[in-house]
Amino acid sequence: MVHARLGIAEENSGKLVTLVRQEARILAEDQGWSLILTDGPPGIGCPVVAAIGGVDGVLLVTEPTVSGIHDMQRVVELANHFQVPVMTCVNKWDLNPDMTSKIESYAREQGIVHTGNIPFAPIFTESMVQGQTIFEYNGHSDAGDAVESVWENVIAKLQRIARKP
Repeated sequence: MVHARLGIAEENSGKLVTLVRQEARILAEDQGWSLILTDGPPGIGCPVVAAIGGVDGVLLVTEPTVSGIHDMQRVVELANHFQVPVMTCVNKWDLNPDMTSKIESYAREQGIVHTGNIPFAPIFTESMVQGQTIFEYNGHSDAGDAVESVWENVIAKLQRIARKP
């Protein structure tokens, strides 16, 4: 894992994201890893641009709220500008099933792969408090199954992207 900390009101957060990504690439090459995951910030500012530039795909994780779908639409526009394939996932989908349906419909209309929905579950917070993944913390769970399903769909999409000329 490669990470950095930007202090309050410090400038150049986009440059910091670029630096972290460069270090991650070096580490991946040294270790022989073929996949780098970058956890980008919300919004469409400089750090987001730096996070999605030159990537193979973007997984947009949103929550079923009005601001969640609005932010998602803005990032889709940004990713489209950079010609980066987009996938979606709704976190805490069951807190607002109607809004989740709107997000899924938007994804379909835009030709975006919807990788799945993750339910609200206290196990996420409990496992974080223990410093573990939900799989380490509780083994099998419905929430874990949902995360695993999203992951499998992301990998399948990335493999399809990799096969395109």
